[in-house]
Amino acid sequence: AKMDQQAVNKQIKQMVEFIKQEANEKAHEILIKAEEEFNIEKLRLVEAEKVKVKTEFERKNKQVEIQKRIAYSNEVNASRIKVLQARDEVLVQVKTVVVNELGKLGDPGAGGGYKDLLTKLLLQGLYQLLEPAVVIKCRKSDKGVVEGVLKDAAAQYKSGTGKDVKLDIDSADFLPAKDDPANPCSGGIKLVTPDGKISCDNTLNGRLEVVLSQKLPDIKIALFGRSATRTHIDENLE
Repeated sequence: AKMDQQAVNKQIKQMVEFIKQEANEKAHEILIKAEEEFNIEKLRLVEAEKVKVKTEFERKNKQVEIQKRIAYSNEVNASRIKVLQARDEVLVQVKTVVVNELGKLGDPGAGGGYKDLLTKLLLQGLYQLLEPAVVIKCRKSDKGVVEGVLKDAAAQYKSGTGKDVKLDIDSADFLPAKDDPANPCSGGIKLVTPDGKISCDNTLNGRLEVVLSQKLPDIKIALFGRSATRTHIDENLE
């Protein structure tokens, strides 16, 4: 019986050792698996954080680039505006000089060129209106000169059209003088139908505006040269 009990105890001891070994091996497996899962999760988190940091860096870098482009564009636009403003100032100065020179044409002692000019301006206006009666507006200082060209202009008009025209000077409403502070007139005339519905502005100031509007590209090229960024060039400007 004693031998049997020893055998039983031995078996029990062996079973306990086996259970312990199984438990230790299982615990070791669990520890290794837990460590592997921890490392995997840690790697995932690290990679995710790297992606997040990279994305944030790229976003901020893109914002910086956009801000640089905006700042550069603003500087370019500001410079362009300054150049355009400077050019406009030059054009205004040129226009002022031309207006002053035109104003000298009607000065006493300027010669007979102004009388011939008024005749041509009057005749051109008559051809444009083609009316049987026309009222002439002029500066008060030009009234005598204009009166002196009416007959000749009417004769040339009839020769060209075969029609008579009645010409009258508006002595109640003269054009402003060349030194008028509000709206100076350098000379020339305005032609108006008696009812005032149709008119032709042949003042020197009016003609200057027409020339400036038509020849402004030529004038800009003459003053500032061709634009380096202009791709299309009008052959008429060559």
